[in-house]
Amino acid sequence: MTGGNAWTSAVSDFQQYLIIDLGSTKNITRISIQGRPHHSEYVSEFSISYGYNGLDYADFKESGGNTKLFKGNEDGDNVKHNLFDVPIIAQWIRVNPTRWKDRISLRVELYGCDYDAETVYFNGTSLMSLDLLHDPISASRETLQFRFKTSHANGILMYSKGTQGDFFALQLYENRMILNINLGASSMSSFSVGSLLDDNVWHDVVISRNRRDILFSVDRVVVDGKIKGDFDKLDLNRMLYIGGVPAKDEGLVVTQNFTGCIENLYLNTTNFIRELKQAYEERQYSRFEKINTFYNCPEPPIMPVTFITRTSYAKLKGYEGVRSMNVSLSFRTYEDKGLIIYHPFSSKGYVKVFLEDGRVKTEIKTDDKEIHSTGDHRRGIVLDNYDEQFNDGRWHSLILTIKQNSLVLEIDQKPMRTEKLFSIITGSWYYIGGSPTKEIHNIITNRDGFIGCMRQISVDGNFKLPHDWKEDDFCCKNEILMDACHMIDRCNPNPCKHNGQCRQNSYEFFCECGNSGYSGAVCHTSLNPLSCQAYKNVQAVGQKANIKIDVDGSGPLDPFEVTCEFLTDGRVLTVLGHSSEHSTVVDSFQEPGSYDQTIEYNAKLPQIEALLNRSHECSQRLSYNCRNSRLFNSPSDEQNFRPFGWWLSRQNQMMDYWAGALPGSRKCQCGIVGNCIDPTKWCNCDASLYDWQEDSGEIKDKEYLPVRGLRFGDTGTALDEKQAKYTLGPLVCEGDDLFNNVVTFRITDATINLPRFDMGHSGDIYLEFKTTQENAVIFHAKGSTDYIKLSIIGGNKLKFQYQAGSGPLSVDVQTSYPLNDNNWHSVSVERNRKEARLVIDGATKSEVREPPGPVRALYLTSELVIGATLDYQDGFVGCIRALLLNGLPVDLKSYAERKLYGVSPGCVGRCESNPCLNNGTCFERYDGFSCDCRWSSFKGPICADEIGVNLRSDSIIKYDFLGSWRSTIAENIRVGFTTTNQKGFLLGFSSNITGEYLTILVSNSGALKFVFDFGFERQEISFPGVHFGLGQYHDVRFTRKNSGSTVVITVDNYEPKEYHFDIKDSADAQFNNVQYMYIGKNESMTDGFVGCVSRVEFDDIFPLKLLFQQNPPPNVKSLGPSLLTEDFCGVEPVTLPPVEKETRPPPIVDEEKLRSYDGFTAGFLGSLLFIILLLLLIMAILIYRHMSRHKGEYLTQEDKGADDALDPDDAVVHSTTGHHVTKKKEWFI
Repeated sequence: MTGGNAWTSAVSDFQQYLIIDLGSTKNITRISIQGRPHHSEYVSEFSISYGYNGLDYADFKESGGNTKLFKGNEDGDNVKHNLFDVPIIAQWIRVNPTRWKDRISLRVELYGCDYDAETVYFNGTSLMSLDLLHDPISASRETLQFRFKTSHANGILMYSKGTQGDFFALQLYENRMILNINLGASSMSSFSVGSLLDDNVWHDVVISRNRRDILFSVDRVVVDGKIKGDFDKLDLNRMLYIGGVPAKDEGLVVTQNFTGCIENLYLNTTNFIRELKQAYEERQYSRFEKINTFYNCPEPPIMPVTFITRTSYAKLKGYEGVRSMNVSLSFRTYEDKGLIIYHPFSSKGYVKVFLEDGRVKTEIKTDDKEIHSTGDHRRGIVLDNYDEQFNDGRWHSLILTIKQNSLVLEIDQKPMRTEKLFSIITGSWYYIGGSPTKEIHNIITNRDGFIGCMRQISVDGNFKLPHDWKEDDFCCKNEILMDACHMIDRCNPNPCKHNGQCRQNSYEFFCECGNSGYSGAVCHTSLNPLSCQAYKNVQAVGQKANIKIDVDGSGPLDPFEVTCEFLTDGRVLTVLGHSSEHSTVVDSFQEPGSYDQTIEYNAKLPQIEALLNRSHECSQRLSYNCRNSRLFNSPSDEQNFRPFGWWLSRQNQMMDYWAGALPGSRKCQCGIVGNCIDPTKWCNCDASLYDWQEDSGEIKDKEYLPVRGLRFGDTGTALDEKQAKYTLGPLVCEGDDLFNNVVTFRITDATINLPRFDMGHSGDIYLEFKTTQENAVIFHAKGSTDYIKLSIIGGNKLKFQYQAGSGPLSVDVQTSYPLNDNNWHSVSVERNRKEARLVIDGATKSEVREPPGPVRALYLTSELVIGATLDYQDGFVGCIRALLLNGLPVDLKSYAERKLYGVSPGCVGRCESNPCLNNGTCFERYDGFSCDCRWSSFKGPICADEIGVNLRSDSIIKYDFLGSWRSTIAENIRVGFTTTNQKGFLLGFSSNITGEYLTILVSNSGALKFVFDFGFERQEISFPGVHFGLGQYHDVRFTRKNSGSTVVITVDNYEPKEYHFDIKDSADAQFNNVQYMYIGKNESMTDGFVGCVSRVEFDDIFPLKLLFQQNPPPNVKSLGPSLLTEDFCGVEPVTLPPVEKETRPPPIVDEEKLRSYDGFTAGFLGSLLFIILLLLLIMAILIYRHMSRHKGEYLTQEDKGADDALDPDDAVVHSTTGHHVTKKKEWFI
């Protein structure tokens, strides 16, 4: 393991594996792996296969039947250990890398021990038995464990029975393991697991029972079940048989005894085979008995061969030149087509047996006169004599016999004879499982070969074992597997959800959903709405609809029928009926509770509970009509409450109150209100009157609903006058809390972090969203390499991206309508063993197929982040509701109520507060808003900025309707102004065609006047009590109603004034053909208005806004000599209070980890500081020694000036002082 070498595959792909031969069968309990040392090459995930012959391998599986994927390394040096919960017993181990880093490299070590086997062989007439008469089994818990192998599809493995009707029957039936068990109930419980168990390979069986809970496992594929009945003990006091029974008995579905080997059979901790051996060795025959059994496991003379590809075949020799032929074999396959036998005659023609649509057919041609039904003269007559399909994965025997004028095809001992005048002369070769192309003269191609297993192949009575075939006897070497039947049952366990029917071929499975109410590759997506509210959300509804709802979507609960009622006030009711809604008479039941009525609803209890839990409120009406028949026998106290009648709650609990009353009150509704017919009683019926009385009301306590049963008494006999009748209404629920569980993401980096979502091999996410964003991430989660992410792109496309071990995959749906239109849209994301699926609004969908190879689970280790990526990027702003993970609702609102950053409960946008003023239109962005002021006379960010103009006396603004003349009877006119001049023309409208007009002006007295003539007569109105020439700003509105006969004038914040005019029948109040609008004055006036005018509106026309916009239209002009400029008339725009800025809080720190980290950091920093100080000290010493490198002094007698001489003579010549002593110094470094 820790050596310096590692195995590295030549290429890195999913076809690489490492095989380990242990030399003999071992008991393997653990595997450890490492990567390549000191490199980043390692295997991060792998599967395990095991075998017994080095040819055929079985995958180590999870309890659900999927191949188990083991966690590998995270680097090249550390060791990763994996324990096997059930040990592997095998000689050959194959490690299959499924994920790796850089390249496939690993070091591996297996842990285990020698395997000691106690084996017994049964030949079909054998059995072993244990007498339980004197030592019976009576237990509430037991465990059975053993291994077996067989080549027979049917056989009894174990059987025992008790005198009280208990039995235990374990058997093979059509190559599956069947357990029938009865603990004394009226009917037995049956469980099935495994398939292809007749492959002559060892299989591990574990059965564990705890009272009525049972775990049944074959090769680690587990079925958990519940045994029927009320009893917990298994009582067996007769014979316990192993391998067969002397006669068929109760609980057995097969008649054949077992043929094959059983190994290490443990009953609890007792090795049954070892105990039997010891008993026989000690000659203690009183308890044990064995018949025709052997203590070894001989290999049967049945050697299968697997045709892996359609181009593979066997080429076997037969008797050539004879007039008869015989071929026999057994085959098994899942393919619906394939060539089984092909033989060309030496005379004209051929014969072939083949599969087509799963049916076995024969085609024979003996002369040129026989023509195939297609008209092809090269082909013969096709015989289709069997209606059954034989591609069911079971072994089928086939015998083909041809002689003169006779052809007999026999399948599973059912012969079909065809007689016709013909004769044949056999050729030399028989092709089994296929044929080379050149042999079949283009009639069929080698692509039509057989894929599956065959055994016991005999040609003309000659049987040749596959391992004796020579290379010329088959094609091709890597396309045929000898001595093993390598087939995978992809339909066991059934991968199709919700009772979908599974079909398969050699490569994949298919699910037929039928009328299950689900669709998709594995029947996982519900076709029914989640509730009546969900039904209403997606389509138009009437007053009532009878539909099926699926309260948990893709979850395990089936759809059920309800009646949806849609009320005019918007409420939605869900009505669940039952079998006893009609009024029912109760008579001749005197004893309390002797009348017993169980209520059967149109749904099962788990479905009803899910409906109740999701509804706002639920109720059920219950009434009891009585004549001299008491109900509660009131009054009573808690200890003496002995009613004659009562109802049973959801938990089958006897309830102590009647409909309309309160729990625990022991009263009816009249006892609560205080209006019972007998004031001393608490129920009307307790008055015992001979007149008909009634106690009725509604039960509204959801925790007790629905009513499961009714019990009544005190109804006397058929001869007296006591009588009663009751009516129980349907269960009625209102609303769906799933759609009220809504949150708002108001900041782009706000998220809700949910716990890790285990998507595994199959999972789905459903939610509804509402947004105005074009691009955002809705959810995101990831593991070390895997991830899932859902994004909205471009406002009209959703994209789901994921990775599960292999490369990244994605599926997207683009809609023809916008998804960011601030309306609710639903999205369902599903990933299963075959595909990933994305559905929008229940209709638009798209799929992407999973890549070939083993299905890899999605390993997500992070939190599931809703609203952005894991690093808070590309955030979503908007609303999300109705989040379901694998059909289970998630309470998003509870997260928002914790005052999370940027998340609010409910769906509340910024436009909810109506921030856009003056008829501006608000566009929601959830993290903000924008205002469209096109239908307002204002401008600015919230349509609050004035658009005005300062007018002089010669100023005139004219709006010409240019032929698009207006005729109005209920106009909306508005103008704002300020002036200190006590007269002036503010606003006027006129028509030269009709002579009708409207003028708004300030009179000489400072009053505001409205002068108009709309065709019925001239009118003049003055607004009283206000002087309009004092420089204050005034806002004036003029509107009409009541067909134009009533004028409403509103000034500033004063009460509106209404003026009604009597209009003659012959008159018309309509303001016809308005041609012009004038501001300041009209063309006939000399002096105009002096002041500032703004807010000019005439219905949807805003002339000042048009005048001052860039490139104004030609029909609005300033006609005066002076240039007009835009002005705000001294009115400051309204501003909104600033939005409180939010900042993301710092991440939560784990104090324990911080303290441990701080301790480590302090020690590490202390050590580092000490090393630095030590290095500084050493450097200081070295520097000091360098600076103090003077060693000592010495004497010299050289002349002064001779230091630079080249030789002694030159020194004498250049000397200046003569011989004297000079002190010199010597240095060293």
